[in-house]
Amino acid sequence: MKKKVVAVTMATAMMASSLAIGGATVYAADDPIVIGAVYPMTGDLADSGKTMQQGIDMAIEEINEAGGIDGQEVQVIYGDSKGDSATGMTEAERLITQEDVDVLIGCYQSGVTVTVAQIAEQYGVPLITANATSDALTANGYQYFFRLAPTNMMFVRDMVDFIKDASEKDSNVAGKSVAVFTDNSEVGQQTCEWAKYWAEENGIDYLGEILYTSGAADLSSEVLQLKSMNPDVVIADSYVSDAILFTKTLNEQGYNPNMIICKGNGFTEAAYLDGVGSLANGIVVATEFVVGSKGQEVTDKYKEKYGEDMNGHSAEAYTTTWVLIDAFKNIKEAGGEIGRDSIRDELAQIKIDKEFSNGQEIILPYDTISFEEDEFNGSPYLNQNLSATLTVTQIQDKQYTPIWPYDIAGADLVYPAEYK
Repeated sequence: MKKKVVAVTMATAMMASSLAIGGATVYAADDPIVIGAVYPMTGDLADSGKTMQQGIDMAIEEINEAGGIDGQEVQVIYGDSKGDSATGMTEAERLITQEDVDVLIGCYQSGVTVTVAQIAEQYGVPLITANATSDALTANGYQYFFRLAPTNMMFVRDMVDFIKDASEKDSNVAGKSVAVFTDNSEVGQQTCEWAKYWAEENGIDYLGEILYTSGAADLSSEVLQLKSMNPDVVIADSYVSDAILFTKTLNEQGYNPNMIICKGNGFTEAAYLDGVGSLANGIVVATEFVVGSKGQEVTDKYKEKYGEDMNGHSAEAYTTTWVLIDAFKNIKEAGGEIGRDSIRDELAQIKIDKEFSNGQEIILPYDTISFEEDEFNGSPYLNQNLSATLTVTQIQDKQYTPIWPYDIAGADLVYPAEYK
């Protein structure tokens, strides 16, 4: 019998028979379907890990309250990567070999995800990432790795498209030059690479990048270097603690760029606004999700349950879990047994259009989820959700307000940014 996870969202212990008590299901004595999830549950990125855990837990709770998968309970067991690649690899191997999970979700950071993907491939366990964006992740030819999230290329593509559209819509918006502020990681370097590529493709001057070490105690010299470059637009990509420090350092140094556009990343976490308050007003954020755009019933439920708004990370984690749930259902309906290879085969062919099997619409800013193969600028993509797109928001009155694409905009761009 597979081990149970100890988690507040898990259904009660399985019993030998299935009974309905007050509308809730008590499960038959079948082995549960077990999902392993590797996220930073402690350490500097614990706030991000928490939001993704909440998204997963809510989806698991929903399917179990509806009777599971044809009467079979779904469980999740968490592994704590602590934001470290080696620890993430150890935790993934534990979940695979000791907890006997059927599938993995993870791992937020691309650096951790790439090591876990190697372990998953080695053991033949499907791994689906909700959030990791490194283009290299889908370029390794791994048959067991799948990605819901947009890649770095797709993030920066949409960010530069917004810069171009905003400057064309309003001649007062300067968008002739960009510079990048990011950490010196694989993902950060890819952000620079794609910013340069998309800027040049759109006739925008790429002035260069300022790289820092993630978790730095001081960013004063880096911000001063950025200020001396004087770009029309700053493109930023940081985890939450770095995003907080960056925003505070801008204020301390008196540097107020007319526009900063950020990859969602740390700039969408509840801890970010808690940490910087009104200093964030005016910052533009490209994100996988924004409250009020789609899925109001889901976001209301999430806020009532966890006391905070759903963000891109929790929305993608929630959505990824429902992709797995529908994969499980499809396998069962076809008369198959749910296991590692059948899950992999189902993910390779699944296509979800507009809504999941429970009638809930896809809450992310696109209507189709499928894992496809393609190539872009020499970078191959395998099992990538190519339909993924972004919504560009601006923090106005400490709220993430959609401003692009224009057909879903809730407000106009405040320009120049006020940071107050």
